[in-house]
Amino acid sequence: MANPNLQMFRSDIPTEEIGIESNPLNFGFCPAGVNTLLPYDIILWNDKGEVLGSEDAKEIYVELLRMTVYESHISSGGSSQTFTVPYIPVVNDDDLIEITVDGIKWARVGSLIGQNQNEVYTFDCVTGILLFGDNINGKIPPIGLTIGISYTPDKNIFSKTVYSDQWISIRSLGIVENELTVPIELSTKIDDDTIEVIHFPYLSDVVGVWDNVGKTGTNYYTGGSFDSNTGRITLGTSLTTPNPYVEYKYKIKDDNESSFTALGDEEQLGPLYRIPKNNAKKIQLMVSVPSTASSEGGAYIQAYLRFYYNF
Repeated sequence: MANPNLQMFRSDIPTEEIGIESNPLNFGFCPAGVNTLLPYDIILWNDKGEVLGSEDAKEIYVELLRMTVYESHISSGGSSQTFTVPYIPVVNDDDLIEITVDGIKWARVGSLIGQNQNEVYTFDCVTGILLFGDNINGKIPPIGLTIGISYTPDKNIFSKTVYSDQWISIRSLGIVENELTVPIELSTKIDDDTIEVIHFPYLSDVVGVWDNVGKTGTNYYTGGSFDSNTGRITLGTSLTTPNPYVEYKYKIKDDNESSFTALGDEEQLGPLYRIPKNNAKKIQLMVSVPSTASSEGGAYIQAYLRFYYNF
């Protein structure tokens, strides 16, 4: 099986899955010209289950699926109200553009003419101009209600803003556990005196090597040694049977990056260090809204990520 997704959970609410369509990563208000950290770390979880011979999640990559910008305004109750979003151009996709009035989604139309008092609007993705009606051609949003505008900035082909791939960046903060015990695992036999385990090159201890899953009879490791950098184990007693089973301890490689790396639209970042079964690592995200990109001081940012791996 290739390229399954890793689950993401909030570090402060570890039961809450995030980064999915129903629960995006919410950075809150991000001032222009300022680096804003996601208010919680991400726990990247490799839930493989207690399966004999299961491997680490390795060759881990992350990609930014989509970034959305949200801003809100209060309706004046006037005719033909116009609002201009600062981050243009906008991706011209009705599924990614959502305009709400008091939480109710209104419909995007090509023209307000003949719309009577229908709850509609026009939106120009090049200029970023949102236009409401006058109660003859389209309904006026009632006075005092909140107008919500959610959209996805496009790349900088009109030279007003910046590439969205310069906004969100990532770094690995470290690991959740330093040492793990594998109670029993089928290893790879090199020859009668040498075997190799999957979780390396950070082997910290070998408890034993047996010729059966139940770990009964001869411990072929007694008197042997191991190389922590290769995962290879030299046996104390030669083993002629083809299937050696091992109990051992190992440590996860800690990314522990000191700097952030930018994520780009439709670009992958990685590979990150592997994550063992039933374990996790911590990820930190940051938004950098350029000062030249905004005329309104900042915006509310949400993001959708995908972490995937091979095993």
